[in-house]
Amino acid sequence: MLSQIAYAIPGSVDEAVKLMADSGARVLAGGTDLVIQIREKEVSPGMLVDLGHIEELQGIRVEDNVLIIGALTPFSRIAESPLVLEHAPALAAAAGSVGSPQIRNTATIGGNVVNGAVAADSVPALMALDAQLSLVSAGMTRKVPVESFMKGLNQTDIAPGEILTEIEIPLKESRQMVFEKIGRRQALAIARINIAVVLTSSRDSGVEDAAIALGAVGTTAYRVDAVEEFLIGKQLTPDVISEAQEKIRALVKEKLGSRPTAAYKSEIAGAVLGRALRRIVNPEGGDCIE
Repeated sequence: MLSQIAYAIPGSVDEAVKLMADSGARVLAGGTDLVIQIREKEVSPGMLVDLGHIEELQGIRVEDNVLIIGALTPFSRIAESPLVLEHAPALAAAAGSVGSPQIRNTATIGGNVVNGAVAADSVPALMALDAQLSLVSAGMTRKVPVESFMKGLNQTDIAPGEILTEIEIPLKESRQMVFEKIGRRQALAIARINIAVVLTSSRDSGVEDAAIALGAVGTTAYRVDAVEEFLIGKQLTPDVISEAQEKIRALVKEKLGSRPTAAYKSEIAGAVLGRALRRIVNPEGGDCIE
């Protein structure tokens, strides 16, 4: 099946954009998801445009107080990057939780985002970090927040002919953040649930800003606005954490409705949020969820 598909290796973004003008073209960015989809006949592209040789799509840097990650940067590099560990440790943790070491060496953050899978590990972290995407097409570049880019199950806001080139994360002072994931098996698990929590707080004012994004619950990852709003102005006491857990349980129950997984996902969402908030209060402590 793969041998019947036209294959192109552009050397620049401009060349790739021209190739993507072919209505049947699909980007190959790591390929850990797309190749499986082709083999299982879920998609049938007329051409694969392999971006792996475009150096400008790889790398991590800080410019004008923004952390910029090339879309073709593999997860292994993101997980170990000193810049990501310093400025976005929740994203480093998410990247380090993806598959096996072999998969992390191949899978790219751009491919993970554009694929739009409900359990994509990078997406909740990027949402909670207010990341936005740079999308390039012939004669045009547009910026789209990750939160609005996700449209549904395996559906995103990428237009025909567009290429995701960079992910931009605005840097903010005094943020505390964690990423949590619950899967069936350690290391190779697809997430049953994942969550990223990013807070700005002070001893006097309590939580001043909150961003919480939940994945693998529903058709796409999403921000948990009701819990974010509840936390503003509060100290993370055991009672506040407990009430936040109840709120996310109720939200997940409503989101999943009559689905068979609703009860389990509701309980585990509350547990994983509680663990995340306790880790922020006490980074050396916390508890375990199996």
